[in-house]
Amino acid sequence: MVKRKGSNTEVDQPSTSKRARAQSGHHEEDPDVEEEEEEGDGAGEEDVMNLTQGDPNLNHPNEVKEADTGIIEAISLKNFMCHSRLEFKFGPNVNFVVGKNGSGKSAVLTGLVVGLGGKATITDRGKSIKSFIKHGQNAAEVAIRIRNRGLEAYKPDEYGEAVIVERRLAQDGATSYRLKSIKGKTISTKREELSHVLDHFNIQVDNPVSILNQDTSRNFLHSRNASDKYKFFLKATQLEQMSSDYSTIQEQREEIQATLRTKEETVPQLEKIVSEKEQRFKDLATLQELEKKVEGLKNMYAWAQVHELEKQLEPIAKAIKQEEARTPKYDQKVQESMKKVEAAEAKHQDIQQKLQELADKVQALNPKHEEAKANLKLKKDACKKTQAEHRKVLNQLKTTKRDREQVMERIDEMKDSVQQDYEAERRAREEQIRLLQEQLQKLQAQQTTTDHQIDQFAQAVTLYKEQLYNLKRDEQDIQNTTRQLQRRLQDLQSSRNNSLKRFGNFMPDLVRQINQAYQQGRFHQKPRGPLGSCISLRDPELALAVESCLKNLMFAFCANDHHDERVLEGIMKQVCPQGRRPSIIISRFHERPYDVSTNRVQHPDYPAVLDVLDIEDPVVSNFLIDQRKIECVLMIKDNKEARQVMQLQRPPRNCNEAFTAMGDQVYTNRYYSSNTDKSSYLRVSIEEEVQETQERLQRLQQDGSATRQQLAELEQDIRKNQQEQRRHQTQKMKTQESINKIQYEIRDLQSVEEPTPVDVSTLEEEVMMYDEQIKSLEEKMETIETDFNAQKEDLEEAESAYQQIDQQIRELADSADPLKDDLGRADIEISQAKQHRKHYEQKHKEHLKKIADMQKEHDKHAKKVEEETGKAFQICPERLKVRRTAKNIENEIVQIQKRIAQEEVKRGNREEVTKDYYESREQFGTIKDQIRELKRFIKSLDEIMFQRQQLYKDFRRMLALRSNHFFINMLHQRGFSGKMKFDHRVCTLSLEVQSSESNKQVTKDMRSLSGGERSFSTVCFILALWDSMESPFRCLDEFDVFMDMVNRRISMEMMMKVAQDHRHKQFIFLTPQDMSSHSYLRDQSIMRMWRMPDPDRGTGVLPFERRVEEEDDDRRN
Repeated sequence: MVKRKGSNTEVDQPSTSKRARAQSGHHEEDPDVEEEEEEGDGAGEEDVMNLTQGDPNLNHPNEVKEADTGIIEAISLKNFMCHSRLEFKFGPNVNFVVGKNGSGKSAVLTGLVVGLGGKATITDRGKSIKSFIKHGQNAAEVAIRIRNRGLEAYKPDEYGEAVIVERRLAQDGATSYRLKSIKGKTISTKREELSHVLDHFNIQVDNPVSILNQDTSRNFLHSRNASDKYKFFLKATQLEQMSSDYSTIQEQREEIQATLRTKEETVPQLEKIVSEKEQRFKDLATLQELEKKVEGLKNMYAWAQVHELEKQLEPIAKAIKQEEARTPKYDQKVQESMKKVEAAEAKHQDIQQKLQELADKVQALNPKHEEAKANLKLKKDACKKTQAEHRKVLNQLKTTKRDREQVMERIDEMKDSVQQDYEAERRAREEQIRLLQEQLQKLQAQQTTTDHQIDQFAQAVTLYKEQLYNLKRDEQDIQNTTRQLQRRLQDLQSSRNNSLKRFGNFMPDLVRQINQAYQQGRFHQKPRGPLGSCISLRDPELALAVESCLKNLMFAFCANDHHDERVLEGIMKQVCPQGRRPSIIISRFHERPYDVSTNRVQHPDYPAVLDVLDIEDPVVSNFLIDQRKIECVLMIKDNKEARQVMQLQRPPRNCNEAFTAMGDQVYTNRYYSSNTDKSSYLRVSIEEEVQETQERLQRLQQDGSATRQQLAELEQDIRKNQQEQRRHQTQKMKTQESINKIQYEIRDLQSVEEPTPVDVSTLEEEVMMYDEQIKSLEEKMETIETDFNAQKEDLEEAESAYQQIDQQIRELADSADPLKDDLGRADIEISQAKQHRKHYEQKHKEHLKKIADMQKEHDKHAKKVEEETGKAFQICPERLKVRRTAKNIENEIVQIQKRIAQEEVKRGNREEVTKDYYESREQFGTIKDQIRELKRFIKSLDEIMFQRQQLYKDFRRMLALRSNHFFINMLHQRGFSGKMKFDHRVCTLSLEVQSSESNKQVTKDMRSLSGGERSFSTVCFILALWDSMESPFRCLDEFDVFMDMVNRRISMEMMMKVAQDHRHKQFIFLTPQDMSSHSYLRDQSIMRMWRMPDPDRGTGVLPFERRVEEEDDDRRN
């Protein structure tokens, strides 16, 4: 139909290409339209035929190409109405959804309306969106896939070949949209985007003809109101939307007309105001003479100022010459101090070289030390192994000798005993041997188990002891850290009222006594400190970086000379706790801040430490520049960027190191990570640091409790395992004794021979065997002892070698200690020499700066003289000789200007009057231009709206003729006759239908027809309206519920014929009838049929695909 435009100032011909999105509300016919003469009784058949012949589009040639855009490819319902999950994939042309009443097929139509943004009231299935959520569920989801192909596709680069619309419904009434591409990517979540999609595809969700549900169809069948049918026609063809748009334009025209009237009413008043201001503008000419006199005085004033400035240059030039004469003395002092620094640095480098040589020697000994240590361990292990083997062989030798003695005793007993009843004694002896062997097997198995358990207990004890050692070390670390944190927490809590307590509870008392001593005159200069309390941060994120840079200087004090150092050290001995005395650094105090502009680091992105600190005391800032070169250290928050600046690129000039926000120190070729992650002194929020310290202390206390509990458990486990080990060893000894006893008894019984006299040869052979074993074991003992003695010698040699190398390393370390002391003293000498050099360089710099400042002041005055001379020439090109002072001339100028001001009070300020006049004249012209433009616009709008209203009437008449023609053709297929009668004046539409059995009597009220005839007539009416609408799909729900078989067959044939002629449109029919037996539904190329199973509230996804495949198989068979 007509696609809505952004502007209503152009005339568009009615088109069937796109539709305008329909707005809710009743149709109101435009008054201008109603005044036109129109055909009141509908179109005649002659007009219908002429229209058909004149418009070839009404013949509907058979279009074989399916639609590229706008049709529904699939719909998915989740927890919607009675369905847990329901999915459909529709065909591009005809789709039947067949199911018994109550199977939930109408949910497809409802889901389509709701999913595309329709309201609940449109569906006639519920009063609110949340009523569609399945009982017992919290939310429902509807997903619809719309085809998006070809030249008319909507944003194909973003969505692809399909637009997926998802709508989620919640129990609280909330709803949300997601518009996705074919790949599942979310493109938009806005309702406006969905409206744009529907507009582009001409989808009319609230059009009752596009989506006709059961209630709308039933109400239409029973409706007698011709006005309702007419509104139905207007809504289906979007004529109602066009009329509504025209009404909105007319309302906007009235508002513009009202604005125009308001502006026209203000014109006379504005014209009068402009005339009055023009007269005031002309009355200001009398002040020109006074203004000319002021101009002459200003010329004299300008040259008077030049003369006074020229007199001020002479004393400045004289002072500059006096200072330049003192420069050679400062140059000599600087040279002498530089030589002292070079000598101290050479000494420092020599000591450092010696230390490096010692370190190289230690490094060279380390591999030998480790090798000797490993060899020593290897020898110790070998000796332990040999000792264990020696004990084992010794035990075997003792056991063998004991067994030999027992066998000898048995031989003696057997020779002395009297043998009786040998047969009975043999049987008893064999039985006894069998019983003893069974006992022996049980004891041996028990012994094996006991040995395994002893090994396990021994390994467990060893493992637990190692864990015990590690835990005790962890416990000691936790206790040390806990004491440090408790002391730190105490300092922080005290610092809530006194920030100095951050540096220790003693610090306020120390600072107080320093102040008292200074007031008593004991110091030459008041010492500064702790230095961390004298500075503050501009960027709190750099707190850890600054503390890592300054390190111990944060806690230190600085003194002006050695006298002040001794006094301060005496005060510290009285106040500071043992081990917490701050360091004292001597540095000459300078009350003026150093000028570091020439020697400092400059970087466009990263500041120096000096830039991020607020230091009120110049002594402190000068001290930090001397001791730490804070003007040459960069602050770079990001570690990666710090490496990039300092190592991968050429470092900035005058910069050798940088610090990151994490406290890491970055050199040009080295990188040192910080050993802490929190700042201690410069944090802004004390409460936050107190809380963090308390949390850390609490975690440490919890860790300590857990560690102590683990220690107790380990000690208990060690005791238990040792007890079990001892118990099993005792059990092993007892078992071994029982084994030996049983083995002896078995050997004793086995050695008994039956023949008489008693034969002891077997036992004697056993004795010989024991003798051989004893001899072998004794030889083995000798071998083991020999090996042990050799291994012991190797062990002693290895231990000696290890001790020798270890002693060398210790001696090297001891020899390095004096050098370290010398290095520390050399550092102090360098520091002092640099301080002296810095002092003289600063003095030299201050001297040169003083000359430069004086020269600058001279140049400034000279430049000012030059500028004032130039200004004077601009004011008065001829130089004037003025005897009066500039002040005297200025006073006269002020007096004349006061007089001018008094005149302006009476007549008005000249500039204000002039400005006011031109502004009012410009405003008056602007309003006149606006009135002219508004009149032109209203005239153009009236012409356009007149054309559009005429076209609207023609277009409405054409659609009425077209619908009537199609309606008549559809009735003829059933043998019916009739027509659609339009009356556009009173906005009514009536259907006149004559059935084939009514004896040619026209039935004007369709309710007098049978249910099937009414349904058939309704279908014809719907098909006629379908022919006049541009929606890409049409949906009917239970269209044939009141039809008999004949009317149903004819209606279906008509709809299928329409579908075949409109292959570029999509049709979705919902019916409870079994449609599989109808011959006109055999064309599978254009049709898909879905059969709904009986409703099962507990099912998940309904098995439509499988049933469709079974139907296709049945049809093929």
